[in-house]
Amino acid sequence: MTPRLKRKEHPWLVLLADDDDDHALLIETALERAASMPLEVRRARNGDEAVEMVSQDPPDLLLLDLSMPGRSGHEVLAHVKGSDDLRRIPVAVLTSSDREEDVAETYGLGGNHFITKPGDPQVMEDQLRSLLKNLRELGGVRRGVRSTSATAESALGPLPFAFRRSLPWIAFLVVFLILFLYAYFSGILT
Repeated sequence: MTPRLKRKEHPWLVLLADDDDDHALLIETALERAASMPLEVRRARNGDEAVEMVSQDPPDLLLLDLSMPGRSGHEVLAHVKGSDDLRRIPVAVLTSSDREEDVAETYGLGGNHFITKPGDPQVMEDQLRSLLKNLRELGGVRRGVRSTSATAESALGPLPFAFRRSLPWIAFLVVFLILFLYAYFSGILT
């Protein structure tokens, strides 16, 4: 499959997966204004439809909301990044959530970008312009050579993030245990 990004005669195909009509219209408008190249934007209104559309005609960019009917955005992301045929598709999660757990899970599943939907349309346009510029400049790295591994592919998942958050407590308990054992065996605690 030849990536559209390398075929200059075709516009970039962007799949927008968002169940909210108002948000989708705002994003589509911001995309049109932000793009310096022709875009074709298609929309999926739920997670199951997104998986079907991605599988039938892989886009150059998947913009994914997390909270959708059917499969959630994280389930769609896991499907895309878990497939050898689809994992090279850049995925930007564009959602109203700013929870650390959502950010960690997105990157843990292999998401390439996490953007919290701003209230200001101009800010959204600027964020999408930056995203498209990044994808255009890194297009060959992200999707070009089949022998290289996919970008943002993570074997770690969200679990190490939780482990890192609990690391100070684990270190405290280890130090406490060592001091306790030292005091016990040296006769201080008899």
